Amino acid sequence: MNLVEFIAGAADRYQDRTAFQMGDKCLSFRDLDGLSNGLAGNLIEMGVKPGDRVALLLENSPDFVVCYFAILKAGALAIPLDTKYKMLEIKAVFDDCRPSTLIAEGAILKTLGGELSRFEFLKNIISKAEIPGTAYTVLDSLIRCAEFPPQIKQYPDLAHIAYTSGPTLRPHGAEITQQNLIEAAAGSAAGFGQTDQDTVILFALPLHHTIGIAVIMMTSLFAGSRVIIVCGVSMDAALCAIEKERATMFHGVPFIHAMMVKHIKDNGLKYNLITLRFCGSAGAPIPVKVITDFEGLTGKNLIQFYGLTESTSHVTCQDVTKSGRSGGVGKAIPGFAIRVVAEDGHDVMAGESGEVIIRGPIMRAYHNLPDLTEQFVQSGWLYTDDIGFIDDEGELFINGVKKPMLITKGQNIYFSDISDLLLNHPAVADAAASGILDPDGMRGEVVLAVIKLKDGAILTEQEVKKYFLEKLANYKCPKKVVFVSEIPRKPNGDLDTFGLLD
Repeated sequence: MNLVEFIAGAADRYQDRTAFQMGDKCLSFRDLDGLSNGLAGNLIEMGVKPGDRVALLLENSPDFVVCYFAILKAGALAIPLDTKYKMLEIKAVFDDCRPSTLIAEGAILKTLGGELSRFEFLKNIISKAEIPGTAYTVLDSLIRCAEFPPQIKQYPDLAHIAYTSGPTLRPHGAEITQQNLIEAAAGSAAGFGQTDQDTVILFALPLHHTIGIAVIMMTSLFAGSRVIIVCGVSMDAALCAIEKERATMFHGVPFIHAMMVKHIKDNGLKYNLITLRFCGSAGAPIPVKVITDFEGLTGKNLIQFYGLTESTSHVTCQDVTKSGRSGGVGKAIPGFAIRVVAEDGHDVMAGESGEVIIRGPIMRAYHNLPDLTEQFVQSGWLYTDDIGFIDDEGELFINGVKKPMLITKGQNIYFSDISDLLLNHPAVADAAASGILDPDGMRGEVVLAVIKLKDGAILTEQEVKKYFLEKLANYKCPKKVVFVSEIPRKPNGDLDTFGLLD
């Protein structure tokens, strides 16, 4: 089965039931199938060919889902991207995958201006909003309902390429297949016990991310669940939606749950959450205190699950009927297997730490990076670079990471992105980056940038932060900047932070 058949089957089973809802706008399973059929036909008329790449720079909305499936029905591959990306990040990805078409928010296109003209391979630009004085095609003019999808002789195996797994300025794109997405959705639904009776709240988690596409969009379509998209970052809006829509599931990264705990402590719990079966957390380790506080304040279980972009979806899940206070991330869900191995590749004993490896519907490869693929995918097992252990009951615990990176608010930040950008600044002679605990205690780790200036150069912390906000997604901006006469480094070249923050 491919995803064209998958969504047609879902439309046949669930028909006029709501699949996605945002405010007053409802998209039924039948609507999703028909509108993506029509948009696919118009994409083909614009010149999109089988195997082409179509980039998406869209915020959360039912239109994202329609566009994603329309791209696949046109025989093309979707390139879902972070709407916070700046031009430097967009260029790195575009040069790697060379999309023929871009579908983007009008505000993003207005900000980018004429910079997109540098990409000779970009033939079509589609805007979600009308922008006066531009030649962009407006998305609404291309969306129409059609009973059948366009006739494509053979659909590509791939569904999309996910650029969230490696350093942005040295792109690592995980190639995710259509079949693997379907298999992962089945495992995810089984792990959550998710059915057509569930209503899932999508709040502050981007659809372009693995959690958005695989864990929420695909799993809900597989199970026949309804997804309520809540815009903005208002905790009141999220809690109100849970009560109003009688939601049964709410997923978030640790930052979201920590914010909810703080909000309820400050304002009290004003909404009825009785319909919630459980809440899920992923993207980074969550402090046990956040779990205990969350459960004490809401009376609902907060469980953890674990996965990464390269694994297509999440691969473990705690028992949703129990508390997740152990600090583990659960057992493997159906379709996946996990092991913990030593450096020689042999399994370690229960309770002993090593590298977590995964087998199942994992990525096909890193796009354009065969050597890296060979390094991380061996004999069908994905080597994650995550350090953890499996206890006597088979539950996985994550307690470290080998990669030179940190995770903040569920987003991967690679230290090479920070140092590479700093070294391009005319005042900087040398630079390095690391992670430090968030002083506010909400984001887990945040970025520390350490800079050696050129002789006679002057640069302030505020100027460094402004430089980052102009060049990279805002969550990559250093939280703290330290200026030194020499960069302290460990024997392996990594930044040595000892004594820097005293």
